[in-house]
Amino acid sequence: MLPWGDVFQLIFEKGNLKIRQLLTKDNHLLAKWLSNPLVLEFYEGRDNPFDIEIVNKKFYNQKNNGLSCMVMYKEVEIGYIQYYQLDEKNQSNLRL
Repeated sequence: MLPWGDVFQLIFEKGNLKIRQLLTKDNHLLAKWLSNPLVLEFYEGRDNPFDIEIVNKKFYNQKNNGLSCMVMYKEVEIGYIQYYQLDEKNQSNLRL
């Protein structure tokens, strides 16, 4: 379970587009998306579908400083994003 539980925490909103923190209940949606061959072709490979157990392990037991979010359009979940604070190592790899 995430530290914030299932409290809806809005990160960004503009018009019909919203980004909110990932909720525990989103695990079923992530498992659905990550067992779809069309999605897996661009994520983990078509032969590596995710079930609820894998989703919970990979998305809900992270010990990083990132923030996992759900993207919504007109109140419908349409995608997943995550972002992290850059550390010194990653910052040195950036070219401005």
